[in-house]
Amino acid sequence: MAAGYEHPYAPRDLELPAFLSKTDRIIMCWWAFTGLTHIIIEGYYAFSPRFYQNKTSFYLAEVWKEYSKGDSRYAARDPTIVTVEGITAVLEGPACLLAAGDCVERPYRHTIQLAVCLGQLYGCLVYFITAHLLGHGFSVNAVYFWAYFVGANSPGR
Repeated sequence: MAAGYEHPYAPRDLELPAFLSKTDRIIMCWWAFTGLTHIIIEGYYAFSPRFYQNKTSFYLAEVWKEYSKGDSRYAARDPTIVTVEGITAVLEGPACLLAAGDCVERPYRHTIQLAVCLGQLYGCLVYFITAHLLGHGFSVNAVYFWAYFVGANSPGR
């Protein structure tokens, strides 16, 4: 059993190799969910330049068509947005999956987690600062602006 983790089983001194606490399981699931989201959803955007022309109602294309109502830079394939989303899909997604698999008892786990978090923070800063510099004129209306542009991209989402 990992140091400091108590299991709910009797006897209390029962050795359970590789036991994960509930908190560790939740953290592991979060890293896995985040990694798959980056790879699948953001990867589709980064590597599908004509998603907005897709007439087949493919789910991922529809997600990005809808999201583009909150930030039309996505539909316009703004180079900054494509670059940030590509880096997120190719580097941060796999790093999140690595963090999910190594979230307990690996000496480098905190380094990976910190690197991913700093990458996310950097991506958010680039996203919001470029929008500010360009004048924020990318949303159809206030609901899309607050729900998609702000809500879906705020740190801690």
